[in-house]
Amino acid sequence: MSQLQVPPEERRSTPLWRNLSFTLMWTSTAASGFGDRMIQLAAWSMLGINLVGAQGSSIQAAISFWFFLPYIVLSGIGGWLADTLPRRFILFGCDAARAVILLAAMLMAPTGAAGAIPAEYHWKVYLIIAAVGSMAAIFSPTRAATIPQIVPTQQLQPANAIVLGMAVIASLIGLLIGGPVVARSVKAAMLVGAVTFGITGTFFLFMKLRPSRRAVQAEPLGQWQRMLEAVTYTWSHRRIRELVGLNILFWAGANILIAAVTAMCKQKLGIAPDEVITKAPYMIAAIGAGMLCSSLWVAWINTRRESSWFAMFCLLLTAVFMAVLAANRSYNIGLVLSFAVGFFGNAAMIVTTTLIQSIAADFIRGRVFGVRELLSTGSAVVVNFFIWRTPDADTVMIPALMVTAAVLALVALRGLWAEMTRGPMPSRVANVFYHFVRAYALVWHRVHWIGRAQLPMSGPVILAANHTTGLDPFLMQTGCTRMVRWVMIGSYKFPLLKPMWDAIKPITVNQDGKDLSNLRQMLRVLGEDQVIGIFPEGGLQRELRQLQPFAAGIGLIAARSGAYVVPVWIDGTPMVHSMWRHFLRPSRSTVVFGVPYKADKTKSHQELADELRGKMLSLAAEIDRAKAARVV
Repeated sequence: MSQLQVPPEERRSTPLWRNLSFTLMWTSTAASGFGDRMIQLAAWSMLGINLVGAQGSSIQAAISFWFFLPYIVLSGIGGWLADTLPRRFILFGCDAARAVILLAAMLMAPTGAAGAIPAEYHWKVYLIIAAVGSMAAIFSPTRAATIPQIVPTQQLQPANAIVLGMAVIASLIGLLIGGPVVARSVKAAMLVGAVTFGITGTFFLFMKLRPSRRAVQAEPLGQWQRMLEAVTYTWSHRRIRELVGLNILFWAGANILIAAVTAMCKQKLGIAPDEVITKAPYMIAAIGAGMLCSSLWVAWINTRRESSWFAMFCLLLTAVFMAVLAANRSYNIGLVLSFAVGFFGNAAMIVTTTLIQSIAADFIRGRVFGVRELLSTGSAVVVNFFIWRTPDADTVMIPALMVTAAVLALVALRGLWAEMTRGPMPSRVANVFYHFVRAYALVWHRVHWIGRAQLPMSGPVILAANHTTGLDPFLMQTGCTRMVRWVMIGSYKFPLLKPMWDAIKPITVNQDGKDLSNLRQMLRVLGEDQVIGIFPEGGLQRELRQLQPFAAGIGLIAARSGAYVVPVWIDGTPMVHSMWRHFLRPSRSTVVFGVPYKADKTKSHQELADELRGKMLSLAAEIDRAKAARVV
């Protein structure tokens, strides 16, 4: 029987750049970002944001309020539609509707150069924004539910990063060229947005989606029952509930920041009122540039499996840079700080979105994202309503931004501590170390684990692996959900690393391995139903990757302990002689966990050792064949 059993979720997948459906997704989403910026700048002009005495914070908040207000009703409906109707047709319909709305809006836009319209007609601008926001409310949860149907789970984080990154690029282009277009003609800006939505929206029709998995229910649920089911599902799953809560807080803070940009330009940075319409977009564009760079960064590091603490760490840095931005008095430094806020804030949101996509079941994923959009944008609606209706809003925005940064920092610190101290290790400090090492293995060595699901979750276990580099214990431990007690030669237990030895509690043996106390210690640990990790070769392979013969000791341990034996094969680690360079040179490492088995006590100890070695060599041969077939 083959020992290498690679589930679909653990297989290496086709690169995203070769996935045509994914390309159609991000190009269409990017076009939506461009169109939204044209609408925003046209609304700025018609509402008179560049007039002397205009409250820029109130105008921006009013735009955001009317854009997000439809989410309170339609995001839940959008999630229900995404779980009921073909998702690509919903995406196409939303973009087509936005194109029609903008074409109709051109009838009321000022003719010629940009300029404010009379206050009694502002309701028409708000109506246009609300109509476009209605389509966005349906589009957003549908898009989030569709991405897992066109990319595999292990590519969700880079896929989300690329989709958002390309949307940011399009938004930046819209901000940078939209100002001059609006300055010449508001009608032209709306026409450009309508054409963009109309053309690229058709791309969604050509996507190929994997079939959606529907839940089997005893009785069909009505529409309201299905929406209530999503609320119950979201609330009952602690992780989803926490992630949605984080989104609510983040979106409230993000809207306060965007509304505060014009206030900072006027009060802190000394920008003249007539220059705000040109200077403020550059600060927003700096936030967008930071989002773009972080999208590329997150796509490269691909830390989906470390998303929880990574999101909290990024949120903490977002809060720090937001506070410094609120206190800053230099426009150029403000651009840099805006970039940093966008960089880390976007990274936090990408990984939380990825986690929700990974956790939520497909049959209800659209409605879960509908609930998330409803609650997150509901907080944005409340925040923007109060800013919009506050007299002299510009005067209170900077203090509000400082308070927001403090709240985000407290939440991030609490979440970071909770996430970093969880794990398989026996102490909180050890778990913090474990998470850092795991991130290092994922990012620097691009480690790929296979067969982890078949590792025994309880009882005594022996992990027996080939020994390629000094990295091997770290690559194996970070793929296990149980603490591994490593068998190591005592001379390598350097005093400088005493805190690490205290945390991982290795089993030290003599160089010759003949001391019976070593054997008794290993049997005692296995007798306590723990996991031990051992390298039966007794030394490193370094550059020569050839499995050496095994001594009978490993067979004796397997027979006497009655533990499950798991053959492990490590491949792709750096092929250099120096142990320190093992850690410094990047790699694409693979750790394969074979099928667990128990030793046949009728065989001699040497026969058991040879049997284990044979299983490990079989793993090596199968991984080579799988590589040739591009499975792993």
